[in-house]
Amino acid sequence: MLDEYKNILVPVDGSAQSKKTFDEAINIAKRNKGNLTLVTVIDTASFSGTTGGNSIPLMHEAKKNAQAIIDELEHHRMKEEQEVHLTSQIVAGNPKREIVELAEKLDTDLIVMGATGLGALSLLLVGSTTAYVVNQAPCNVMVVK
Repeated sequence: MLDEYKNILVPVDGSAQSKKTFDEAINIAKRNKGNLTLVTVIDTASFSGTTGGNSIPLMHEAKKNAQAIIDELEHHRMKEEQEVHLTSQIVAGNPKREIVELAEKLDTDLIVMGATGLGALSLLLVGSTTAYVVNQAPCNVMVVK
């Protein structure tokens, strides 16, 4: 385990769990004088077979929703957190793989993520994204319950 985490990646999906996870990541970043990168992954698998093959309107809506998730966290939780440098990204693809690939690309020291996310499917596949990231990430992963 590292003594300090300077580059912290925080996948968020708008769930109550991801808000709690973001709060924990802020605390870690403050203690380590680290940088936070928020990421929201648009799951492109949800667009397959929709609207006769024209998924552009759905993708546009998904991007708006992803930006709203990030905006809410940036504006409402970071007002008093001047000592934490925050960036954000919206990516599209398979959430499991995109999180791991982004961690590699950003030279991430720590991924802070929730045990579960949004949706009824997550109740059936509890923690499947988290389990994948824990096993495949190039860095330490903190799972917040």
